[in-house]
Amino acid sequence: MKKTDQKVVLEPIDRSNFRKLFNMQLRNEQITFVTPPRWTLARCYVRFFGDEFEHLPHLIRAGDKVVGYATTVCDPNSPDNYWIDDIMIAAQHQGKGYGRAAMVEVLKMIVARYPRCEAVQLTCFRSNTTAAALYVSLGFKPTGGVDEEFGEPNYKLTGEALSKFRKIL
Repeated sequence: MKKTDQKVVLEPIDRSNFRKLFNMQLRNEQITFVTPPRWTLARCYVRFFGDEFEHLPHLIRAGDKVVGYATTVCDPNSPDNYWIDDIMIAAQHQGKGYGRAAMVEVLKMIVARYPRCEAVQLTCFRSNTTAAALYVSLGFKPTGGVDEEFGEPNYKLTGEALSKFRKIL
């Protein structure tokens, strides 16, 4: 696993900080890669994927700056239904290591919160080659399946690659 010099924390989104989510922008060519901030929050609030899932939205902070957001959708009663639904680093903060640092924190949060977790999954748009390379470098592997909503490839992190994140808690 690669190291990063960036330090980020995940801050649960609530009524005191949700507006910070709405100010984030992507580059124009990236807009279709993640759910728009207002929609990601709405999807969590209405429990878009079902009541058996915990829908958790988080701001990604680096010091006093909000650099992105992440949402997870996890079924705590399942061994492998743990999803990173969205992860986004705002355009002005990209290329600085925040994406890798945020992924590490999200994965650490999932395995700490859900001891039954044996796999973490996500979908990555084919044209988002930078994100796909990051996910593969962290140990994710393409599953051969595609997301029902977008028809884009799914990736899964399991086994020793996932266990590494339990060890760095």
